[in-house]
Amino acid sequence: MRHFYPDKKCLPILQIVITVITAVLVLALNLYIPAKKVVLIASITLVSLAFIAMFIYLPLFISSIEYTVTDSEIARSSGVFIRFDRSVKFTSIQYHTFIRTPFSDKTGLNFISLFVFGGHLSLMFLNIKDAEEILVLTGSLSGGEL
Repeated sequence: MRHFYPDKKCLPILQIVITVITAVLVLALNLYIPAKKVVLIASITLVSLAFIAMFIYLPLFISSIEYTVTDSEIARSSGVFIRFDRSVKFTSIQYHTFIRTPFSDKTGLNFISLFVFGGHLSLMFLNIKDAEEILVLTGSLSGGEL
């Protein structure tokens, strides 16, 4: 049995993305809504939600994710307020999608979607080596294909 955890390098990248999106939304509010009180209230709300997401929810969510690979199945456990456990048997995997972002070895933004009969299992924020090892352990790849 092997345990895999998300790459911690993805958290600052996600925080930067949320900051940029929040800044663009606040700028759009200032440009397109003439009522300054409404813009102020909406901007404060957006910045507060972004702050909560960046510094409270995302660190808790990323630290809660755990992937367990056994001889016959892969399980994902995650959740901040409500814990979710999902598992997939290797024999039911039809195909997989491995998503790598630019500079994925530096950012930790690697994703695997395992498509099974009637659904899929997403494995998020993996280190590139862990993602390749999971694909080899699940039998989706033989060693050295990536």
